[in-house]
Amino acid sequence: MKINPFILMVCCCLAVACSTSDLSFPREETLTPELMPLQGLTNPIRVEVKHPFLILQNMKQRDSIFHIYDLTSHTLKSVFGVMGEGPKDLVAPWLFQTQLPGFLITDLGKNLIYRSEIDEEGQPVLRDTKQPGYIEGANEAAFINDSLFVVDARYTAPSLYLFDLPDELPKKTWTYRNPDIVDYMVDPNMGNVYANESRIVFCYGYKKQIDFMDTDFNLIRRVKFKYAYPTVISSENNGDDKVSYVYGYLGKRYLYVLFFGTSWKENRANSTRGTFLEVFDLDGNPIVRYHLDGRRPVYFAVDEETFTLYGAGEDGDPEDNLLVYKLKGLS
Repeated sequence: MKINPFILMVCCCLAVACSTSDLSFPREETLTPELMPLQGLTNPIRVEVKHPFLILQNMKQRDSIFHIYDLTSHTLKSVFGVMGEGPKDLVAPWLFQTQLPGFLITDLGKNLIYRSEIDEEGQPVLRDTKQPGYIEGANEAAFINDSLFVVDARYTAPSLYLFDLPDELPKKTWTYRNPDIVDYMVDPNMGNVYANESRIVFCYGYKKQIDFMDTDFNLIRRVKFKYAYPTVISSENNGDDKVSYVYGYLGKRYLYVLFFGTSWKENRANSTRGTFLEVFDLDGNPIVRYHLDGRRPVYFAVDEETFTLYGAGEDGDPEDNLLVYKLKGLS
């Protein structure tokens, strides 16, 4: 059978676009952290940026759960959120990271999602409250828009689900790991999902691999680096297995993801120092690799107006401060 050389060339191009190895970053930088002092009683775990404001969630407080700061002056503008059983109280709150104009908070105890905005004075303004139809709730969901979100089924299925907020059943499913492995933490394909209005991105937790997809799970590019990852992981290793990509943040311009290349145990023994922050554009092209010459953040957010990363340190260290890294060279 004679093969059309043009078709062959197109197929080869598509194969390169969908699966790439032996990549490198065109630029590498070392970043030294700064600190953003916090006011009042704080124990931050989760942050979100809605320029020029930053929202943080405290981990242990039962009142003043959420704080809003003005990033131009680093001043505290408002405090809200109380843990309790009352109609306006929160049982198990969690702050989402999205590229929506406002911010979203879920209460897992009530299976509710609160959509709010920040006014010019830095005060939260509740816009509406919705209940997701998905019976497992929307914890750690990655929102595409006000209604569409992606969630990792993790312990109930080896798949990512695409949901419309009111629906009980998913619109689409992407199976990414072995259905015979019940504990997703020991699956070599385990990872974390992120989304914005144009992309769904899956960063693998053991492999050095990232899948860039459109919002229908169609693969745009699979980024793969040469990397010796563990193929057999044990739940009894107590943090000894080498991990790859951990926490990440998907902005409107770039993907920012922390890379270890060590075990959790080794990272913590080094006071969480020596982590890398890798930056990719939304088509999966490596842009810059930063060596964080200081403690790593846990959940972090990036202000893409100033290309500044804000994040809490692990276990509240440094106390009463956020870690701040200025991401040099991004535009």
